[in-house]
Amino acid sequence: MAVPSSGAVAFSTVNSVFGYGIAMSSYVGRTYYYYYDGSVYSASGTFPGSNFPMSLFYGKSNHDEWNCACACDCACNCGK
Repeated sequence: MAVPSSGAVAFSTVNSVFGYGIAMSSYVGRTYYYYYDGSVYSASGTFPGSNFPMSLFYGKSNHDEWNCACACDCACNCGK
C-alpha cells in the first residue's frame, strides 16, 4: 500500500503506510519507494534532511511493493 498520489495527505495516512510516527523529523533520511508513471520499474529515494512538503509523500511506500525482487512481505505485481 502506498500513500495516495493526489489529494490531501494527513500524517495519519502517512504513518499508516510508513509506520514511523506523525513527526516530520521521523522521516528524514528514510528511504521511500514509488512506481514511476505506470512503467515496469520502481524507483526509490530518500527523504531530505530539512523541511519538505507533504506532497513528497504522494504515491510513496516504505517498501518496494512493485519490484518482484522485493522481500517476501510485500505484494509484488508478479504474484510473488
